[in-house]
Amino acid sequence: MHAAQVQSWSEGPRYTAVDSPPAPSDDQIQLRVLAAGAHRVVRSRAAGKHYSARALPHRVGIDCVGQDEATGKLYYYFNLHLGTFAEYINVDRNVVYELPDGTDPASFAASVNPAFSSWMAITQRTFNLPKDYTVLIVGATSASGLLAAQVARDLGAGKVIGVARNAAALDRVAGLDEQIVLKDPVTDTDFSQVDCDVILDYVYGDVTTHILSSPKVKKPVQYVQIGSLAQQTATLPSHIFRSYDLTMRGAGPGAWSLKALAQEMKTMVPKMAGWKLLEAHSVPLKDIETAWNDTSLAAKGRVVFVP
Repeated sequence: MHAAQVQSWSEGPRYTAVDSPPAPSDDQIQLRVLAAGAHRVVRSRAAGKHYSARALPHRVGIDCVGQDEATGKLYYYFNLHLGTFAEYINVDRNVVYELPDGTDPASFAASVNPAFSSWMAITQRTFNLPKDYTVLIVGATSASGLLAAQVARDLGAGKVIGVARNAAALDRVAGLDEQIVLKDPVTDTDFSQVDCDVILDYVYGDVTTHILSSPKVKKPVQYVQIGSLAQQTATLPSHIFRSYDLTMRGAGPGAWSLKALAQEMKTMVPKMAGWKLLEAHSVPLKDIETAWNDTSLAAKGRVVFVP
């Protein structure tokens, strides 16, 4: 069979002939991989820039949607270490999540990784949220932001406010009650009347400073830093921490555990069947060497590779 492997961190993945997996043990099932996502973390690992990928050769991929050919059932699978860009993989039965009939493998494979960023932020990095809490999503038109509103709804949010620069793109985000379009400079955007319990931030930088400096609230606000699509650093004046009840935390592997993620997946994956998922663009695995660095593909949808 074939798989995508990295032999040199500087060269990127190569379409490589490898041994087929053996017959699965009693504790395993063999999946025919139908779609595997080219997520940011997958690309970081393939370049040797992620803590979880340091040894060569490296098989690409952390998750997939696959089919058990013995039963015809579809499953979602996640594992940082196995490598899913392959035609077949053997996986432990206790770490796969059965999917409903009719699931689109490409869209599902494209969506789980960005979805669990907000799911884990809310379930693992917030506490004592009020009933029907209000969440502000900064970067609501990003891949993860597009799913965060639906995540928040399923986790008890009563009101969801989306923040982004593109008004037309904000109109297409499912599940928003209100929209705030960022102006240029961001300090011209009025956040003074925003009344929220949770801030999920995928952007960071100047917009973070402005948002956290703006609220005139008398209740606790929990800020969770998830991504840095705009900038890697933000300057936070000291008065921010004294002017209202603000809690700041981060969300990502390290801030939460992989054990906690596996547990939360049992709840999140079934719920995703009812969400509007991300549009996916499927690329044949055999074309990975030319497609891997083709930035134009992102305009067609979130990239997944299909063996």
